[in-house]
Amino acid sequence: NWLSFSILFLLILLVVLLLWRIRRPHLQKQPRKDIMPGFTLIYADQKQSGKKSEGFGKLLYSAKYDLRGKPDYIFKKRLGGAIVPVELKSGSIKDDPLPHPGDLLQLAAYFLLLEDIYGKRPPYGWLKYSDYMFYVRNTRKIRKEVKQTMADMRKMLEDGDTVSATAPYVPMGNIIETEGKYETSC
Repeated sequence: NWLSFSILFLLILLVVLLLWRIRRPHLQKQPRKDIMPGFTLIYADQKQSGKKSEGFGKLLYSAKYDLRGKPDYIFKKRLGGAIVPVELKSGSIKDDPLPHPGDLLQLAAYFLLLEDIYGKRPPYGWLKYSDYMFYVRNTRKIRKEVKQTMADMRKMLEDGDTVSATAPYVPMGNIIETEGKYETSC
């Protein structure tokens, strides 16, 4: 009877954890925190004084997505080893319930970049403004959106098209031309 109770308890606990994971929002605005307990810094876009900083500040490149970028920080979760990009923004978000669209796409581009480099998909990332921060899940929808935006930008560059007055402007980093080939850089 004790074994049956234990199994039932574990099943209920598993269902609760799965429901919590499913119902967690894809995007969540929170007060800004600068401490990342339970994480180890593995990359910064600039060398860190007093730390082993080999590879810090290096431009990251994904051959799969033909994408280059320098996330502000990359952390590795001590428990489970998840890779988590953090992008800092100097501006504030104030009362806006959502991050700026270009900032969101930039973080999503880092999801793709890091997945190719580290061989594991980042489950989420952080956009940190001066007053608030956003927890952003790495969903199929945001991945599809950033891939489509990158394809549109590359096509515009190849065709010599300019953005029409009605097209939404979404800043997403820099475009780099090397050897006649265009690449998106975050």
